[in-house]
Amino acid sequence: MTEPLFQRGTAYQQHRPHYPDSLFEWLAQHCPDPTRVLDMGCGTGQACRGLEPRFEQVIGADLSLKQLHAAPASRACYLASTSSALPLADNSLDLITVAQAFHWFDAQAFFVEAGRCLRPGGMLALISYGLCEVEGLGSLIGDYHDGPLGPWWPRERSLLMANYPNATLPWPQVVFPGDYLECHWQLEDMLGYLDTWSALVKARKAGEDPLKSFAPVLADAWGETTRVTRWPLRVKAWRKP
Repeated sequence: MTEPLFQRGTAYQQHRPHYPDSLFEWLAQHCPDPTRVLDMGCGTGQACRGLEPRFEQVIGADLSLKQLHAAPASRACYLASTSSALPLADNSLDLITVAQAFHWFDAQAFFVEAGRCLRPGGMLALISYGLCEVEGLGSLIGDYHDGPLGPWWPRERSLLMANYPNATLPWPQVVFPGDYLECHWQLEDMLGYLDTWSALVKARKAGEDPLKSFAPVLADAWGETTRVTRWPLRVKAWRKP
């Protein structure tokens, strides 16, 4: 994971969309013993808070201390850790989730650690969401994502957008039925969300600011209204034999 891209924890906490309750219900239903769960790459704890009502112990881990410090106080416990060296005992977890973060990991090293830490029958779930669609705006957000921001996306972004095509395990797969994240946003909400994109961090470090020129275009198209914004939710999940 490239740590400098993720040092704005407050912005992530305020402007990233929330996962639907249906996701956490599905995870709990497919977890034979909902006792102890780790959310790796937890950021500011969005997925952790969704897991809390359904699991006895929720642990969030992330490389970025600023992200962890921005997590609101809750029942979850947080620790600083890399994905390739989890400070947890063998066979100690019933579920490991990775929400919108797996593309930053050393995949093979993480899979080894997941296999070590999960109990037999435990589940690993890689959660991601694709590019958002905004009611009434057509391809405007997608054109900005692929056009002005295109050269600034880290290489790992393509793995996320393709739903981790190379992520495989020799374990039985657990099929997710599909769902959406949905927000009812005003212009300021969308601008705050776009400001958290990793491509913009890289562009600004190079002296460029694609959002500055895109914001007036977006404002003109958005108007004063509230618009439904949706992201396709994907989960790739396996059960440890």
